[in-house]
Amino acid sequence: MSERLSIIIPVYNEINHVRSLIKQLRLKSKNRNEIIFVDGNSNDGTKEFLDKSKDVVVVNSKKSRSIQMNTGAGIASNKWLYFLHVDSILPNHFDSFLLKNSMNKNILKCFQLKFDKNNFLLNIASYGTKYNIAWCRGGDQSVFINKSFFEQLGKFDERYLIAEDLVMFRKAYKYGKVIILPEKIITSSRKFLENGIFRTQLHHIIIRFLIFLDFSPNKINSYAARIKNK
Repeated sequence: MSERLSIIIPVYNEINHVRSLIKQLRLKSKNRNEIIFVDGNSNDGTKEFLDKSKDVVVVNSKKSRSIQMNTGAGIASNKWLYFLHVDSILPNHFDSFLLKNSMNKNILKCFQLKFDKNNFLLNIASYGTKYNIAWCRGGDQSVFINKSFFEQLGKFDERYLIAEDLVMFRKAYKYGKVIILPEKIITSSRKFLENGIFRTQLHHIIIRFLIFLDFSPNKINSYAARIKNK
């Protein structure tokens, strides 16, 4: 039997995206992977829709991306975990690309990134994802990791309400190997458009500086809360 993924997707009020993602995961997979949605108490019908969907696992969790992803990993039945954002567009046979040459368990893989809108600033951000350095990583690229290595790294740090994926990437660079696949995953630019592309990019850069300068999770969370309320 070929290897399979446990695909873990944290969601909160994503009724407009869950249907298309489930369809993608079925059409673009080569293997019959486990699909786990971790709902953070949605109130827009997301949970009800998922409960009626076939061949998906649905679990409830506190609304926090790190907690939701750790919850999904905790019930995953396969040794390879794949953390995915709900508004992603995957390359065909994405699971084959991820599983290929994955004999070493201490690896983390991700795809290069492309935004769904053609914009100069977004194009610069996505271009940087071809470089294999921690600064250029982000959860929109998705995260493929062996379950034992994931646990060895301490899972996603639940103290962070933002940038928990970057924290995970930094640990993977330190204690294992990070591989950037040439195929591209397409991510939604909706949050950039809602909050302003330049403003959002600027805040992302500031948060990266705070992470790399080892500011405490509380200070990073406080900064994120301030910009969210402005």
